[in-house]
Amino acid sequence: MVKDQKRISVVQPVLFVLLCLMVIIAGGVFILDQGRSPYHVTAIPVAKHISVTPLSAAYRLLDASDDPEADLSPAVTLHRLHSETKTGLDSLVHTVVGAFDDTSSGRAMESYLVWAIRSGKPDAYVDSLLNSAAAKGHFQVPIALTTLSGRLDTQSLLRSVLVAATQDRSVPITSAHVPQKHLLRMSDSLAGLSLAHYGNPLDHTHIADANGTSNRMPKAKVGQAFEAPGL
Repeated sequence: MVKDQKRISVVQPVLFVLLCLMVIIAGGVFILDQGRSPYHVTAIPVAKHISVTPLSAAYRLLDASDDPEADLSPAVTLHRLHSETKTGLDSLVHTVVGAFDDTSSGRAMESYLVWAIRSGKPDAYVDSLLNSAAAKGHFQVPIALTTLSGRLDTQSLLRSVLVAATQDRSVPITSAHVPQKHLLRMSDSLAGLSLAHYGNPLDHTHIADANGTSNRMPKAKVGQAFEAPGL
């Protein structure tokens, strides 16, 4: 009888220890399962440092944007320039927009554009955002960027920022040296025509002066012949 009591007294602590171990193991399995749960918040990977010089990387991205197979729109290219090469996006947009409209209206348009590019929005989204904001009266569309349809020429605005980003490139922008004729389309604007013919949107005043449309571009007609004078 005494031996049985001693045996029981020895078995009880052993059982207790085994029970504790089972609880610990079960708890560990539960924690691991929670870690594999789709609702578990995983660690955010640290972005790798890009070991390229800003200028050379900017050239690489912008040269790729001229390749049809690269499929890089102006908005996407500008977003990558800003995120990968630390290009001064704010100052670029401020300079370009200020050249078209340096009033409070222009600064409102500038804020929309900077936000859209920083957010990596595609061209179509940027166009819809800016034209919607203009329609609501948040800013006025600059005359040089107004198309025949009365909308903001977002593509020319975005490409103008790209021109500003490449203004210190070793290869100079070529200009037209002889007058050229252009048949107007609904999507045309003075800045867009200047980009197409001179490579610089800020030369739009030459086209406006030659055609007497400094403030009447939306009144022009589709198919009307516009002259791009030589520089």
